[in-house]
Amino acid sequence: MKRIVFVSLLMISIVAGVGLLLPPGDDAAIVAKDLGLPTAIKVTATPLALDLKAPSGRVVVKVRYAGGWELSSDHDDFGGFSGLLIDADKQQLLSINDKGDWWQSPFDALSGAAPAGGMMSGYTRTSESDKVDLDAESLIRYGNGFLVSFEQNHRLEYVKEPGAKPTPPEELAAIDFGGVSQNGGMEAIAHLHTGEVLAFAERGEGVDGRLKAWLVSEMQASNLYFAPPKNFAPTDAAVLPNGDVLVLLRKYSAIEGVAIKVHHIKAESIVAGTVLKGTEILHLTPAGPVDNMEGLDVVPVDDTTVRLVMIADDNFNPLQRTLLMMFDYAYK
Repeated sequence: MKRIVFVSLLMISIVAGVGLLLPPGDDAAIVAKDLGLPTAIKVTATPLALDLKAPSGRVVVKVRYAGGWELSSDHDDFGGFSGLLIDADKQQLLSINDKGDWWQSPFDALSGAAPAGGMMSGYTRTSESDKVDLDAESLIRYGNGFLVSFEQNHRLEYVKEPGAKPTPPEELAAIDFGGVSQNGGMEAIAHLHTGEVLAFAERGEGVDGRLKAWLVSEMQASNLYFAPPKNFAPTDAAVLPNGDVLVLLRKYSAIEGVAIKVHHIKAESIVAGTVLKGTEILHLTPAGPVDNMEGLDVVPVDDTTVRLVMIADDNFNPLQRTLLMMFDYAYK
């Protein structure tokens, strides 16, 4: 009976055009998710120390640690974050997890203050979709909305705003995913200054050590390749103000743990049919405070420097952590 009352109140608020803010942990929050409505959450941020001069974390040229936190929340859907966007103008963080849930939070990446809460909302499904269809991996700004890449059911979807009904990006050519495994799809995408979308496959490395990649435009989806460091795979990408691309890479070993790298790819090298090779700018070893980093975005600091913001996918595993880490990189 209580659930019916909550549904009635929610439906009235929708018809009336009134936003209804519901606390986590209440039956109303469950109903709100069923209806695609956002719910308020609280986030606890514990500062994360990192000494880049110590052997526990090694850094390559030009990168300075700018701070970070271990994040937690009692909201059931908080975690598993794979895609990340930082809006410096609106001072907002937007992330999507591998269940298709959105997290929006006030966040100024240049202030040094941690995100403290925000809203969680579910991904609007089509009538045919199932949970396996909601394995979101990367998130970019595209037009007046967002483009989300998914694996398992490999595809790109355009979303006007979090919680809105997704549609295929009809202005982009179809990608041939032949030979790509179920869990090896578009782990990283980037919207280039040319208007094209650059997409990296996570798995499917050939005997020559190359991974599949695609350069997608309205006219065609062209193949190219990426040569990652040995045992590393791309998990996200971001475009620098000058058009170059940063690629976040992860290595996992059941014995050693997780390591990450960031590679810098020059814009002029991104041409269909070529093999992309990056220059390493960051390497954190498993001994450092690092986890399964899967989301990356950049925020300009000045005309020569950007702030890298990275988020970890904890896989909803209590042995893993949701980390938000920032590094300053003088890319010029």
